[in-house]
Parts: sequence; C-alpha cells; structure tokens
Amino acid sequence: MKKRKLIIIVSTVLVVALLAAITIWLKQYYDYRYALEDYYYTIVPLDYDFTPTISYSDNGKAVGFEANYDLMCYNADGKARQLDFRVFPDMHDLYPPGTYVKVAASKQWATSKVAVPETDIPEKALEKIKENYVPSSAASLAEYAEERTRILKARVSTAAVASCVLNETELVYTYVYSASAKETALSDRELLDPVYKSQFRADKETFPELTAIQLIIKLDDGTEIFSKKYDEIVRFGYETE
Repeated sequence: MKKRKLIIIVSTVLVVALLAAITIWLKQYYDYRYALEDYYYTIVPLDYDFTPTISYSDNGKAVGFEANYDLMCYNADGKARQLDFRVFPDMHDLYPPGTYVKVAASKQWATSKVAVPETDIPEKALEKIKENYVPSSAASLAEYAEERTRILKARVSTAAVASCVLNETELVYTYVYSASAKETALSDRELLDPVYKSQFRADKETFPELTAIQLIIKLDDGTEIFSKKYDEIVRFGYETE
C-alpha cells in the first residue's frame, strides 16, 4: 500500500513538473516570437525598390502580391537593428520612398508596422536615420524627373526600359518592353499599379505643386499595355500598433 502511494506521489510530482516545464517553455516561446521587445523607427530610402512580387502559400499556390522591406531601424536610444516585414497591396497601401515607419519588434522579428510623421520619431532615432538617409537633391520637378529616371534605370529588369519625364505639372513614368516580352509586360502591370498609386504620395510630398503622375506600360512597337493617372494621395490602411 505504501509502495503504491509512493508511486502515485512520484507520478503526480513528475506530471506537475512536466506541466510546469511545458508552461515555461510555451511562455518563453511566445515571448521570443510575439512579446514586444521594443519599437524601432526607419525611413524607406529614396532608391528602395518596393515593387511587389508574387506571394505563395506553403503548398506553392500563388495567393497574391507582397512587397518586402528589409531596412535598418533604430530605437529611441539610437540602437540599430535590421528588420524585415511584408506589406500586401490588396489590403494595404505600400510604403513609398521617404515614408517614416514605426516597427514593433519581438526578439525574433517585426510584429507590426505603421507609417508615422517625422514628428513622431524619437530624437536619437531620427538622428541615426538622417545620418544614413540620402534625400532627394532635386531642386525642381524637372530635376526630380531626371533623378527618378536614374533610379529606375538602376533597378528595373532588363525586360524593360523605364523613364520619368515632366509634362507641365505631371510626372509621366513609362516602361517600354520589347514586343517579344508582352507577357512580362502584362504581368508587370499588376505589380506596378499599386507601386505608383503609392508613389504619387511620395512625389507630391517632395513637390507639392505636382498635380498628378501617370504610369504608361507599352511595347517598343507602340502597343499600349496599360495607362493610368494617379491624382489622389492614398491613406495608409491596415496599420497596426
């Protein structure tokens, strides 16, 4: 009888110890992945390519588009941390160059992000951001168009030739594909549309006199694939803190 009672006591202790260990492990796992470690701040660089790519599920099925950001961020003490996060254009406006972003991060990764004004950035974080941020050097819309063309040419794929020209108070972004790359042009129009929807925000903030931007996608034989004018500043949706 005493032996049986001892077995029960030992078994109970082991079960309690195991449950305690599991609880501790689960808390550590949760804290590492999800608990707030700190808030970090960053700005999207002027030449950052935020063109979306196709997003796939675990079984390899295409589920939509996503834009990936991988940026150096700083907390209120000026401590640096490289963080990456994704934005989905079908439910969120993209962060164009010049956008300040506040990122909540756990010890493992970024858990949420939100666009914020410069006035919301802590002093030491802002100092670090400005030390490493190269602003636009353009003094006019014409110079800005030339600057945008240089940036686009440096990052666009070899399938197209991209440029930006000034048309009175509008900027016209044009992508020209070879006739043999028509399928690529048709695919890219879905990726570029949300880019320029958000790009107008960045352009307008740089030059308030800008009235609109236009995106044109065409083939080098003159066939027009896509043309759209953007003249409304999008508001960032689906933001979390």
